Amino acid sequence: MLGPLIARSGNGVLDVGPPKRRVLLIRLLLERGHAVPLESLCDDLWFSRPPRSAISSIHAHISRLRDALEPDRAGRGAASVLVRESMGYALRIPPEAQDTFRFERKLGRARRLLREGRVTAARLEIDTALALWRGAALADAVDHPFAAQEIARLEEACLLARELRVTILMHEGNLEEAVLAAEELTSRTPLREVSWELLMRALYMSGRPAEALQRYATLRRLLSEELGMDPGPRLQRLQTAILRQDDDQLTATGFPAPPPGHAWQLNRG
Repeated sequence: MLGPLIARSGNGVLDVGPPKRRVLLIRLLLERGHAVPLESLCDDLWFSRPPRSAISSIHAHISRLRDALEPDRAGRGAASVLVRESMGYALRIPPEAQDTFRFERKLGRARRLLREGRVTAARLEIDTALALWRGAALADAVDHPFAAQEIARLEEACLLARELRVTILMHEGNLEEAVLAAEELTSRTPLREVSWELLMRALYMSGRPAEALQRYATLRRLLSEELGMDPGPRLQRLQTAILRQDDDQLTATGFPAPPPGHAWQLNRG
């Protein structure tokens, strides 16, 4: 679901059919095993304006999806994956079969590993999590209102993962890569203050305090032009700390000073 919908069984890719059927599958996946009433499926697939043929079309799509998801189901035997209940249709698959679940689990593990000081393991976990993304979340249902909230939630989680990766890179002392990754984040979300904070810290720690202050000025101008506001208190304190070269303040929020010999210490003498 982290990109165009792909369904796999074993080593093979399943043919889940045309766009409308793919949207139906996504709608069922979002309920995580709970049944969706037939009327809701019709409204969600046809933007609350279902044609008269909507119900029969849903039944046909369900039948074809069952054939795709359970190819070994004998004849018209009872389905065990895409089932009919009194409340509607439900998709019964284990949570770990969904890339969204695996991504969020790995993101949580990376956070925990970093808190425990296991930086290398955290880096592996967050890189594996981000590698699951193949495009926009729920790409096949991006225009459907029912998917909007989940898309926004997943996109926010992806941003958090990318920001965590920058933090991990700084903990590793991999400062140049941290700067590049943070620059990319500020390009993607130019009004997101957390990304600018990470960029400023990465620049400062790599011995480039003047550039860090320039980025603060850039953000202040953007916020003023777009929102008519100044950077928040956290960024203001960070700017002050950089101006004062207050290393204690700059490393007090979980960003460690680099080990001896790194560029940050060499350039500061």
